[in-house]
Amino acid sequence: MVENTKLNSASHKNTFAKDVLKMASAPLCTQILGIILMPIITRMYIPDVYGTFQLYASIVMPIAVFVGLGYSSSIVLPQKDGMAANMLFVSLSFTLIITLLSILFIYFGSGYLLEWLKAPGLKAYLWVIPVNVFAHGLYLSLRSWNVRHRNFGRIAASRISDAAVNKGVLIGAGLCGFATSGSLIAGRLVGSISMSSVLGARIWQENARLFKTSIRWHSMLQGIKRYRKFPMYNLWTDLISRLAATVVIFSFSFYFSKTVIGYYGLCIAVLSLPMTFIAGSISEVFYQRGARARHDGTNGSLIEKLFSQMVKLGMLAFLVLAVAGEDFFAFIFGANWSEAGVYTQILTFQIFIAFIMTPANALANILERQEVLLVFHIVSIIVSGASVIIGGLANNVYVALCLFSLLNGLATLAFGLYMFKIGDVSLLKIFKMLSNCFVSCLPVISVIATAKFFFDLSPLVLIAIITVSCMIYYGIYLKKDEVLRSAIQAVFKKTTPV
Repeated sequence: MVENTKLNSASHKNTFAKDVLKMASAPLCTQILGIILMPIITRMYIPDVYGTFQLYASIVMPIAVFVGLGYSSSIVLPQKDGMAANMLFVSLSFTLIITLLSILFIYFGSGYLLEWLKAPGLKAYLWVIPVNVFAHGLYLSLRSWNVRHRNFGRIAASRISDAAVNKGVLIGAGLCGFATSGSLIAGRLVGSISMSSVLGARIWQENARLFKTSIRWHSMLQGIKRYRKFPMYNLWTDLISRLAATVVIFSFSFYFSKTVIGYYGLCIAVLSLPMTFIAGSISEVFYQRGARARHDGTNGSLIEKLFSQMVKLGMLAFLVLAVAGEDFFAFIFGANWSEAGVYTQILTFQIFIAFIMTPANALANILERQEVLLVFHIVSIIVSGASVIIGGLANNVYVALCLFSLLNGLATLAFGLYMFKIGDVSLLKIFKMLSNCFVSCLPVISVIATAKFFFDLSPLVLIAIITVSCMIYYGIYLKKDEVLRSAIQAVFKKTTPV
């Protein structure tokens, strides 16, 4: 009996790792594609143009929060597929309603919005906002349905499609002499549409009978009532989360310039690579598994294993960026973007904490503690806005960034530890994992720091030292991690269905 339990546990670990790798395979491909193409794109699009695009995105983000009224997250939770189908149509219905309302908002409020932002150049792009909003809501609904049915390969394919189409539009426009903010917006929109197309292409074919026999008005109303915490808490939590980013962009625009926004935008895009490649994939798989683990009391052990992997995978990468971010950006993206590397060095603390605490966000939904997530995001928007305002009053962008990174990092850490405690995770083990990993990273980061600060090396040589050092570290890590290694081998041998 004990032996069978151990076998089941090992099988569960391997299956989880394989699902994560399926999800991570797309970000891996898209990030490789991005890493290859971004140096070309950043040499076509100047920081000021990228800053205008970031300003547009900061308008879209708060509006897009309301699509589906947060019910897309509920699609994963019902035990029966019939109720999940009803929640899918609830989410899609609210997406359509919010899209129509956004059209009215843009039509009647665009003048006031542009005047307040002092950005008349955005007028030509405002009509795209409702299309962006609908595409985002459609993607969220279809992704949740595919997560529920463990169609992780399909989700991976959708992300690859998004990246390929997006980058293709940007480079094509740049080569044709249209390296403008409009091209950046078009690339994002077309990529999003292609992503939803891949996710939804086979859903009706696979589930037509289920939809016809299960979807009823009374069931939809029952689901709306059952999962009312999502619009009550998740929606406002997401809004405040997006508002935090919007407030930062608007404040940078008010106190500094679009060029500063451009630097900040590229910095966040690069720092978000681990979040997209690893954290996002783990979070989606964990949400599906964690919903089951809640019922058998194994959430605590599952979170501890996840946290350990996140720390081991992320700590060295973020330490390297903290030490050599400016050199990295100047070499990869061009001298015009070296300042974005300085921003990266400052913000690594906050992004690293957010990276390792990714399971805490999913855990809040699984345990239906959305109110805690809401409080956290309220704190985040306050400290984010205050940080940039203080830096703006001091006329020093570095002061703003340092305060932003420190205060947001500490707030995220406090939230994560609180959620872990609720989820029966040993906080002593958490701190032990962090300290042990830091010690293991010290030799590698010492070599990199010595090469940077004590030797007059060319950027190419420094990047080569960083690359080799990181490859050695992660090679040793992979060799020691039997579960992850066997999962990778299984994926490459195609022993699991995609």
